[in-house]
Amino acid sequence: MADVLRQYNGDSLYLAAFAASLVLVWFVDTKRSQGKTGKKALTAVLFAIIFIFNEFAYRIVGKLTDATTYYRFFWMLPVLFVTAYVMTQAFTGRNRGQAVIAAAVLAVCLVTGANFFFLNRANFNRPKNIYGLDPEVLTIADEIMADWDSSSEQPVAAFNMYLEYQVRTYEPRILWGISRNAYLYQAKNGYDYKKYVRQQHIIAAVNEGIQNDSRALRRSILKSGVDYLVIQTEFDMDSYLAQISVLPVAQSENYTIYRVRE
Repeated sequence: MADVLRQYNGDSLYLAAFAASLVLVWFVDTKRSQGKTGKKALTAVLFAIIFIFNEFAYRIVGKLTDATTYYRFFWMLPVLFVTAYVMTQAFTGRNRGQAVIAAAVLAVCLVTGANFFFLNRANFNRPKNIYGLDPEVLTIADEIMADWDSSSEQPVAAFNMYLEYQVRTYEPRILWGISRNAYLYQAKNGYDYKKYVRQQHIIAAVNEGIQNDSRALRRSILKSGVDYLVIQTEFDMDSYLAQISVLPVAQSENYTIYRVRE
């Protein structure tokens, strides 16, 4: 259970705000309703622990869908609703002390957590990197959009799994060249080329710099409609990719961006 909480708490204090909200619910609403609301809050927490905040629930959700992406929505529901309820009650009520406590809790969460809206550790302005992504991701996405010369279509790029979701979070105009299912299939079965055959060659190139059949890679790129490959520079793919008219156009600290030529 502790591992699940640590994994999804991230660099924020959502769960701390949730815990503080439950304490306020218990002490404040107990006085108003002879403990009924406090008991309901405690019951809700117990049900959340049993059905959400544990490894067993995580595995069940993982069987049904992609746990690493969608599991967080399950625990966000009680966390966000309870926190929102308590904060609203505190700020709209007549008790000044409650409002001060709520404001203090909110301030701690904003200052300690990373990249919350207009406030983060370094700025009191809306940061460019609002999601706290790897700075290199911003460079890669900006270079692709700067090189892209088409106003009617969106560029399609293939990255390794580490970059894939981050680039799309920062720059949604860049489309994925490799499906999530293809990545998951490869991770489980290796490069057997029996399924997602078009994308397996691209995954091998961007993930590990594998230099096998260059013509097969070229066919996969064209059939998948990929315009850019982003590959770690240390893989030294320039000469290999040049044989199939995939040429470097920009470079970040650790990656080279290649444009697929007609």
